[in-house]
Amino acid sequence: MSIKKYSTFLKIVELGSLSKAAEALGHTQSGITHILHSLEEDLGFSLMTRSRSGITLTHEGKLLLPLLQDVVNADKKLQREIKNLKHSDKNTIRIGTFTSVAVNWLPDIIKEFQSLHADCKFELIDGGYDDINDMLSSKKIDVGFVTIPNTLECKCIPLYDDRLLAVLSIENELAKSKDALPVKYFESEPVISLQEDTDLDTRTVLNASGITPNIKFRTKDDYAMLAMVEKNLGICIVPELLLHGTNHRVKVMELDPPAKRTIGIALPQYESASIMVNQFADFIVNWVNSKK
Repeated sequence: MSIKKYSTFLKIVELGSLSKAAEALGHTQSGITHILHSLEEDLGFSLMTRSRSGITLTHEGKLLLPLLQDVVNADKKLQREIKNLKHSDKNTIRIGTFTSVAVNWLPDIIKEFQSLHADCKFELIDGGYDDINDMLSSKKIDVGFVTIPNTLECKCIPLYDDRLLAVLSIENELAKSKDALPVKYFESEPVISLQEDTDLDTRTVLNASGITPNIKFRTKDDYAMLAMVEKNLGICIVPELLLHGTNHRVKVMELDPPAKRTIGIALPQYESASIMVNQFADFIVNWVNSKK
């Protein structure tokens, strides 16, 4: 008996029609019928009956269905690992990440993962949200840190709700308040923002309140933005994670209304990813959960 016969049977069951299965698998309907009959001859009993209303599994077909699914899934996993073993960089994981994760999460995640998988290598590619989305779409990376929700055709796993906060110079009069900073001040105060292809967080917060920001400076670098705020050149909005470990002399305030971003990971080839990549993805989820 062959995996092809099992896969064909499962496709017929999935689509509920021999003709649809034939179209999906690139066969003629007679060819699909032949494969099904051959499988039934190998087994010695029928797996399904056909009528005008569609197909119906026999008692034997219902019993074998989950077992055949396990066999086909196991074969996919086997073929995937064989392919990985043939690939020269099978133990290299390519990661697309933005600054706050690259600085505050990944060093510890990678160190702890490598203590369990010493042969694993990593390639880190920094970028903005759009850069990472492009790399995921083109499958140039194996794992990408993203914000959720998004429109990516990838397996996306939420990890962490990260507050978005206002950052001001301690010399700014608004910094004397103990209350949250109303977003309306981003229309009147000078604003320092990231470049337009990386300022999604700020745009999301202000657009939600109908605010047009008074942007005076733009930069590509998150920490350059904080340095400019420290010199009282303007105010900005940043994720809380970015502020971990920084020593800039600034005032951090909650926003009114409050805002957040949801950090997640995206896997562009979840079904066909290497075992190492899937293990790393599971490790990231468990690591972040342990820090909450």
